[in-house]
Amino acid sequence: MRIELSDEAMTRKLGKALAKSCPDAPFLVTLTGHLGAGKSHLARALLKKLGVTDAIPSPTYTLCETYAISPDLQVSHLDLYRLEDPEELELFGFRDMLDGQGLLIEWPERAGPLLPTPDLDVHLMWHDPGRICALSAQTEKGDRWLSEMKAPKST
Repeated sequence: MRIELSDEAMTRKLGKALAKSCPDAPFLVTLTGHLGAGKSHLARALLKKLGVTDAIPSPTYTLCETYAISPDLQVSHLDLYRLEDPEELELFGFRDMLDGQGLLIEWPERAGPLLPTPDLDVHLMWHDPGRICALSAQTEKGDRWLSEMKAPKST
């Protein structure tokens, strides 16, 4: 599925649409694209719509920010851009994170072989004057997620 994101408002709408059709945890979403393509912005909108009320900082320097959204839902947002070696994730307890929670991972390629198949890959590309988002389901759960999502419309 490809969606044109003409501005930041459309990116927020897409994040909200993904949250509205979000399956029960566990789920894994990879966010790919160049620096500044809007990965963190999209993740922030998704997390807000899921129910995060606190500030949502970028995990660029902390590597991971975790949100207890409800008793049944915890979501971790990881930014692996500064990761030097995938083995660092082992020290961080990454395998434990894969069980029972939602994961949003920016720069997933830096996890190497430690990363299982994501449910969804969200790829953001520059497209003057905005961006194009290519959403790709990689699992049955991802297929259901996309089939239940109502694509945002530009205003």
